[in-house]
Amino acid sequence: MNKEPIGLYIFRFVTGFALLVFMCMLYWSSALLEVDLRDLRSDISQLKNELFTLRIEMEKSQNEMLLTLLNNRESTSQGTIPLNASETSSSVPVKKENKGSQIAANQSANLLQTDPFYTDVLPKLLGKGFVSHGVQHMATIGKPANLHPFSLWSQVIDWQNLCSISAAQLAFGKYETFVSDMAERMEERLNPKTGLPEYWVFLRKDVYWHPLQPSFFSSGTFLAPQFLRKNQVTAEDFKFFYDAMMNPYVQEPRAVSLRTYYSPIEEFSVVDKFTFVVRWKAQDVAGPDGKTVPKIKYIAKQLTGSLVPLAGFVYKYFPDGKKIVEEDSDPETYRTNSVWAQNFANHWAKNIIVGCGAWIFDGMNDRQIKFKRNASYYSPLAALTEAIEVDFKDSPDNIWQAFKSNQLDSYTLQPDQQLELKEFLKSDAYQQQAAKGQGIKRLDYIGRSYNYVAWNQAKPFFKSTKVRNALTMAIDRKRIIDQNLNGMGIEITGTFYRYSSAYDPSIKPLPYDPQQARRLLEEEGWYDSDGDGVIDKLIDGKRVPFSFGLTYYVKNSTTKSVCEYIATTLKEIGIDCRLNGVDLADLSATMDDKSFDAYYLGWALGTPPEDPRQIWDSSGAKEKGSSNTIGFANAEIDEIINKLDYEDDPKKRVELYYRFDAIIHAEQPYTFLFTPKVAFLYREYLQNVFLPVDRQDLVPGADIAEPNSNIFWLKTPTSEKK
Repeated sequence: MNKEPIGLYIFRFVTGFALLVFMCMLYWSSALLEVDLRDLRSDISQLKNELFTLRIEMEKSQNEMLLTLLNNRESTSQGTIPLNASETSSSVPVKKENKGSQIAANQSANLLQTDPFYTDVLPKLLGKGFVSHGVQHMATIGKPANLHPFSLWSQVIDWQNLCSISAAQLAFGKYETFVSDMAERMEERLNPKTGLPEYWVFLRKDVYWHPLQPSFFSSGTFLAPQFLRKNQVTAEDFKFFYDAMMNPYVQEPRAVSLRTYYSPIEEFSVVDKFTFVVRWKAQDVAGPDGKTVPKIKYIAKQLTGSLVPLAGFVYKYFPDGKKIVEEDSDPETYRTNSVWAQNFANHWAKNIIVGCGAWIFDGMNDRQIKFKRNASYYSPLAALTEAIEVDFKDSPDNIWQAFKSNQLDSYTLQPDQQLELKEFLKSDAYQQQAAKGQGIKRLDYIGRSYNYVAWNQAKPFFKSTKVRNALTMAIDRKRIIDQNLNGMGIEITGTFYRYSSAYDPSIKPLPYDPQQARRLLEEEGWYDSDGDGVIDKLIDGKRVPFSFGLTYYVKNSTTKSVCEYIATTLKEIGIDCRLNGVDLADLSATMDDKSFDAYYLGWALGTPPEDPRQIWDSSGAKEKGSSNTIGFANAEIDEIINKLDYEDDPKKRVELYYRFDAIIHAEQPYTFLFTPKVAFLYREYLQNVFLPVDRQDLVPGADIAEPNSNIFWLKTPTSEKK
C-alpha cells in the first residue's frame, strides 16, 4: 500500500477547514443581509407611516383653515353654506334656513354632553403642569389563551376597553348618564316614514387605529404596508363591529352574549364616513289608557352609545393584504358570510389588540402584557401614566407576594390573607417601605359581582326545582362567608347587585337546613336504597346514584376551600360531589359546550339599568357559548325580560324586577352564595383612589361605589420609587 505524504494530509485539512470557514462566513453574511433587509423594510414602512401621518395632519390643517374661511364668510354674508352629513358633526354652525342639507334641517338636540369631571375637576386634582409619567404595575391570574375581540373573559375585555373607544361613555361616577367619546353628537330623531325614534351618531375625525408592530408576530409573518400605518376610525368600523357580532357563524362567547342585546336593531345604516344611523325594531306595548303604541327598547339609547368599532383594515384581511372575502360589496357580507367568520375565529391577529384608544397594546409574552400611553389621543387626560404592565401569575398568593415586595402598585386582598396582612404591616420590611413613601392604604367597598354554584339543568340530577332547593339548603352560606371569607362577603338571594333598586330586600335567603334538604330529596325519589351512604333514584329503569362533578378554577385557594366545604356538606345528606379543579382554558371550554354537571364561578355585573337577558333568557338555553350555561328556561321569566325591554316607568320596572327575583329565588337555578366585600390595597404613591359616591363634592349626583382606575396616577415616577 502506498502511503501519502503527511504534507498532503495537512494540505487537505487546511483546505477543508478554509472551505468550512468560508461557508460559515457566507451564511453569516447572508443572515446579516436578511436582517438588514428586514430592518430596511421596517424603516421604509415607518417612513411611509410618517409620511401618511404628515399628510393627514396637513389635510387636517387645511380643513381647519377652510372652516375658518367659511365661518368668516358666513358672518359677513347673507347667504348660507350647504353642509353635507359629516360636516354637521363638527362645531360649524348650521342655519335653519339652509334647505340644501337634510341632516341640517332635521338636526335635533345633542344627547351627549361633555363630562365636567374631565374638563374641570380632574385638572384641578392633578394640579398645574401635570405630565403623565411612570409605569402602573398590576398582575392577573393566568395568561389568556388569546386576545380575540370577542373574548368573554373579563381581563381581556378590560384590556380591549383600554385600547378602544365607544360612541359614548358613562359620565364619571354616574350610571345611566352618557357623555361624548368617539361620537361628538348623538341625536334622537323621528323617522319620517315610521314616526319612530332613531339614533344619528356623528363621529370625531381625529381618532386613528394604532399601526401594527411586526415584532408582535412570528418571524415568518410578513405584514402588508396597510397594517403598518395609521388608519382612520370611521362609521364603517362601527358597522363592521355590529355585522361581526350579529354574524350567526361567529361563535365567540362574547359575540353570542352581545347578540341577545343587539338583535332588535332593525337597520344599521352608514350615511357617510363619519355618520351612522341605528334604527331599532318597535313593539306594540299597552299604554296607560290601554291602547297599544309602538315603542323601541328602553335601553336602545344606551346600547347605541355603547357601540364600539372593529378594525376593518385588519380583520377583513390576510396578513399579505389580500381580502378574506374578495367580493364584499354587499353591505351584508360580514353579517352573513361563513367563510369570513371561520377565518375570524382563528384570525392571524387574535393574539394582539388592535386599538384606537388612549392606550396602545405594547406586546404580550408568557410573563406579562404591556400597554403604552397614546400621546396623540384626543383626550390627553384619558391616560395618566406612561405605561401599564400586567404580570401573569399562577395564583392569588403569587400576586400577593409580588405586592408585598412592592413589585405591584395595587392588589385585591383575598379573604384568607387578612391575618397575613396584619403581620406584614408589623414587619421590618414593610416599615422600610413605608419610610420611603411606599406605605399601604386600604379601600373597602361592596363588589359588583357575585359567586354561585350553577346546576346544569340538562343533567337528570338538577332538573327538579325541589332538588335544587335542597342543594341550596344543604350549603351553609353564612359559614362560607364567616370561615372561608373571613367575613368578607354578603349573603344574597338573586342575580342583581345587592344594593341596586332591582334587588328585592324582602326576599330572605333559604335557611341552612340539612334535614329539610333530605326531606325534599326523598319527595323526589332520592334515598339510599342499598346502604352505601349515597342516595339514589330509579331513572329510566336503572338505579342511579346521586354522584356529580363540581368544576372550579383550581389555582384560587379561596375557591378551592369553598368547593371542598360544599363537597363535604353534600356528603352529609348522601350526595357524592366529586371535585374537578381545572385551569381557565378548560373551564371556559366546559362552560361553552355545557358539558359540566355543576360549576363554581362568579359573575361580574354590568351597569344599570339591569338587563337579565344575557344569562336567563331561554333563547340561549341550548346555544353553545351563550351565558345561559345551565340551560335555564322559564316562560314567565322570558315574559318579564321582554316587558323590561320596553317599560320606562321606574316603579313598574321595579315591580318587574321584584317578580323576576321571586321566581329565580323559588327556582334556584343557581345556589347564590355571596357578593364579595372588596379590600383594595394600594401603595400611597398611587393617587386619585376613591369611591365617586363618597365624593359628592367632586362629582355631584355620583352613584358609583367602586374606584375608577382610569384616573389613577403615580405620585413619583416608577424609576424613583423602586
